[in-house]
Amino acid sequence: MTPQEEALFRNASRSVPAGTILKQVVADDERSAIMAQFCERLKKLIPQLSIVAEDDRGPDPPHLLLPHGIRYLGIPQANEVPPFIDALAGTLPPLADSLRERLHPLASPAVLELYITPHCTFCPAAARRLIPLSSGNRLIRLSIIDGLMYPELASRNAIQSVPTLVMDGQYRWTGPMELDEIAALIATRDPLSLTPAALEMMLKQGAAKQLAKMMSERNAVFPALLELLCHEQWPVRLGAMVAVEELNALRPELAQQVIDPLWKRIDALPDAIQGDLFYVFGEIGGTTVIPRLTFFLQGGPSVEVRDAVQEALEKLKQ
Repeated sequence: MTPQEEALFRNASRSVPAGTILKQVVADDERSAIMAQFCERLKKLIPQLSIVAEDDRGPDPPHLLLPHGIRYLGIPQANEVPPFIDALAGTLPPLADSLRERLHPLASPAVLELYITPHCTFCPAAARRLIPLSSGNRLIRLSIIDGLMYPELASRNAIQSVPTLVMDGQYRWTGPMELDEIAALIATRDPLSLTPAALEMMLKQGAAKQLAKMMSERNAVFPALLELLCHEQWPVRLGAMVAVEELNALRPELAQQVIDPLWKRIDALPDAIQGDLFYVFGEIGGTTVIPRLTFFLQGGPSVEVRDAVQEALEKLKQ
């Protein structure tokens, strides 16, 4: 941290409300230690700030969680510092009433990723425009990502210049960003096109029942749900399994539509994921699934998988 950056943070102690919470989300990543050093220094500069370490160890890389759920992936430096302080202190103007009204009926989450770098002269303005968008609606999750500190994320989204905003892994804006255009796209998306990241966000917020209702009303299983059911992380799979069970309670015939596409993947999946899927089949399947499970047993699966299949068969036969 340079003397100039220290001065900015020290001055911020005048605007950051007492009791403001900054979470440091730890992961199995060397950047967690760098982030911890920054938080230790920040606490000395802004004494009224409450910094809470949260050991996630999930699929997310280490990051800072600012008020209103804004995720910050990086250590604010140079031009990044002022908008970081604005987000921390909540000193930016609120979202315009017209935009707030447009986004009010939003039913499905939007995942926004703003890629920046410390010495980009246009990035602070982009961050300041987007922070109120996220603060004004809990279903909009904004991640501000230092593309130099997290090159693997920048590479994944083919980031060539900054600032670049990526929404739901599909839509992108580079350079000047008009909030009217971004809000319009957020409000008019078809839930069927929701990405796994968007659904994962819903499930982390305990919205499995809401997700099931959305699929019931749309009369379709969202493709992203299938991806989450096969996710390598157990907590993510669990959330997706709960959503399927909720859907089964509403529309059993619709919930059973996950069986065929998942069955096509089953042989290529690790034992732990296979076991979870067989549990799902036992919960939502009908008697037509029994021959499939019986045939699968003949292939000599591992003990763990065989037990899961047998439990599913017992449920279905009952």
